[in-house]
Amino acid sequence: MIPGFVRVSVTGEQCERFLNLCRGRDMELRKIIRTGEKEFHVTLKVKDFWKISPLRRKTSVHIHILRKKGPVFWLLAANRHKLILAGLLAMICVLIFLSGRLWNIHIEGNIMNPTPELLKFLEKEGIHYGMSKKKIRCTSLAEAMRRKYPDITWVSAKLSGTQLIFEIREGTTPPEEQTEETFCSLFSEVEGTVEKIITRRGTPLVKEGDSVEKGQELVSGILNITDDSQQVVRYEYVHADADIYIRHNVSYYDTFSLDLKKKVSDGKARRFFFLQIGNLRLDLSPGVRKNEERLIREYPARVTENFILPVLAGTVTVQKYALQKETLTEQAAKKQAVQRLYNYEEKLIQKGVQISENNVKIEINYQDCVSRGTLNVIEKTGREAPTEKKAQPKERTPEDG
Repeated sequence: MIPGFVRVSVTGEQCERFLNLCRGRDMELRKIIRTGEKEFHVTLKVKDFWKISPLRRKTSVHIHILRKKGPVFWLLAANRHKLILAGLLAMICVLIFLSGRLWNIHIEGNIMNPTPELLKFLEKEGIHYGMSKKKIRCTSLAEAMRRKYPDITWVSAKLSGTQLIFEIREGTTPPEEQTEETFCSLFSEVEGTVEKIITRRGTPLVKEGDSVEKGQELVSGILNITDDSQQVVRYEYVHADADIYIRHNVSYYDTFSLDLKKKVSDGKARRFFFLQIGNLRLDLSPGVRKNEERLIREYPARVTENFILPVLAGTVTVQKYALQKETLTEQAAKKQAVQRLYNYEEKLIQKGVQISENNVKIEINYQDCVSRGTLNVIEKTGREAPTEKKAQPKERTPEDG
C-alpha cells in the first residue's frame, strides 16, 4: 500500500462519467467539489491515481494535479535532493550523540562553598563538559564531595537529560569530643551597658543593666559543680555560648565641600561593538580620552548555565561630558548629609546593629557641610577567648564537715 493523497482537477464534457467509472472500480473519492459547469475537484489515494489513465482516455477528460500530500512524495523529493537528506540524517545522528553527553552542571544549596570552587573540584574528579554520561557515577561523586568538604552534611547527585544536578546542604558538624582548645569564654568587644543576655552554655558573669568595659569577661566557660550543701566540688570546662547585646554610643563624623564639579553630558552617545575570542580582541571603539564616560556591556557565549565558550561579544557606549562648577544650597547640602548618614546607618543595620537614638547635628561651616554626633546603638557582642583553667578544689573530708 502506497501512502499519500493527490488532489486533482477534472475538466471535460464527461466529468460525471469519469467519476462514476472511478467509483465502479472501487476507487475512494474524497472531497468532491464542483467548481464549474465542466470541472470537478476531487482527492484520490496515490494507488488509485495510477489507475485512472485508461479512464481518462476513455472519457477524454483533462487531469491537472493541484496538491500532493504524503511521505511517498517527500521521499521522491528527497531522492532528487540527496544532500538535504544526508544533512538531515547527519543532524539526527549528531543530536543523538550530543544527548548522551554532559553539557550542564547545576549546583544548588551551597553558600559556604562557592560554585566555581566546586566546579574545579569536579574537574579534578574527571567531570567535564562533553564527557559521556555513562562514565559518571553519581554516588561516588557525592561521597567524594562530602569527604573533601566537611561542612557539607548532605549531597544528592543525579543526571537529568544532559544535566548533572547537585543538591547540597551545609552545616557545622559538631566535633565528636571536646578538647582543651574548644573550651572558651566570651568577652566584650565594646564599652557600654548590658541590654540583654541569653546564656545557653557557660556561667554568666553580668546581668541586664550592668556596665561593662571593653575586654571584660561576660560569660565564663567554667561551670561550678556543687554538692548538696552548695559547696564547689569540681570545675567543668565548656565552650561558652550566649547572645549578649550591649547598648553603647558610636561616634559619627562626616564632612564634604559645598563646591562641586558636576558632569554635564553633551547628549550624544556613540555605540561601538567588539568581539573577543580567547585573548584576541577586535574593538571598534576609539581610544580612551579625557572627559569621556564608557559603559561596557558584555555578552558571553553561554551554552548552558556554567558552560561558557571563550567567545565574548559586547558594546561600548561612549558619552562625552563637561565639568561645571556648582555650589550647593544650604537645603541641598543638608539633604545630601542626611542621605550620607542614612547610608551609614544602613551599613550598621546590615551588620545586625540596632539603632536606638540619633544624636547627630548637621552644620554649614564656611564652604563645608559637617555632620557630627553620636548614635546610640544596641550591638551583639561576645568575642571568644581561651578559658584560664583553675585548680580543682580540694576534696572535703568528714572532719571538714
